[in-house]
Amino acid sequence: MIIRLPRFTSNCFWWFRTGLVILGSLLTVPCLGAQSEMEMYVPDVLSSPGKEIILQARLIEALPEGHAGISEKTLDFSVQGKLVGHAKTNEDGWAKLTFTPKMRGNLQLVVKGAPESHLPPIQGKGTLLSWERRRPIILVDLAALVEGAMVPDEQVMPFPMPGLLLGDAQSGASHELGKLAEFYYNVIYLDRTGRGKIDTIQVWLRKQGFPPGMIRILSNEPSGLAELLETLKTEGWENVSAGIGQTADFADVLVQHRVQTVIIQKLETSEKFPRRAIVLKDWTRVRRHL
Repeated sequence: MIIRLPRFTSNCFWWFRTGLVILGSLLTVPCLGAQSEMEMYVPDVLSSPGKEIILQARLIEALPEGHAGISEKTLDFSVQGKLVGHAKTNEDGWAKLTFTPKMRGNLQLVVKGAPESHLPPIQGKGTLLSWERRRPIILVDLAALVEGAMVPDEQVMPFPMPGLLLGDAQSGASHELGKLAEFYYNVIYLDRTGRGKIDTIQVWLRKQGFPPGMIRILSNEPSGLAELLETLKTEGWENVSAGIGQTADFADVLVQHRVQTVIIQKLETSEKFPRRAIVLKDWTRVRRHL
């Protein structure tokens, strides 16, 4: 029996050859693991004009069993839309770049894969807080921002420490705090439970529309807030002039340090607040007192 094969025209041959090339490309794409995807995390960083700091970004692979850093990938760092340098990720997925800001303000920091790294089109965003030391600082307890209570997030295994479930923000909180930050204050957000994670808090604040600010995780010990004030003073941030919280111990510490204090009392409590603290039911009149 003679089997006759179909003749390929030049056009058919082109499609056949192109199909082989595409198939070969698909077979040679490196796989980072089944059911995985890449993520880029860029933490906010605090500095001041003319002071050298380290910008950081972490490239990770999200797997069912947890996160793993991706090494040996070059990342591009941009500040306010201008490329300022490159850095390669280490074995934990962290890339670090030394940088000295010249401008003041809350500067947008964007990190993405360099062309030679052949990464998917992902990027991470953070804020370079380039603050003038003379501008007043306001401390804001996260507990005063959330609608309900901050509860532990137990669904973060295999990590040993739980995070926090923040839920919805209080009505008017982002607007009022945004106005305070726009015209007068630099903001430092406080997690006084000691259980939060900076990256998840950072994402929540942005999603809820709060102004950029530094995030500090404090121990849940009574001395945590007083120790923070001393640390800020040591670092040269002495102009802490206001605070917004919801508990009597928060108010006691700030009033003792002569810091103007506003308390958002969402529910009636038996707590006794210091006389110099201003106690409000919600955020609508906060700006009148600061």
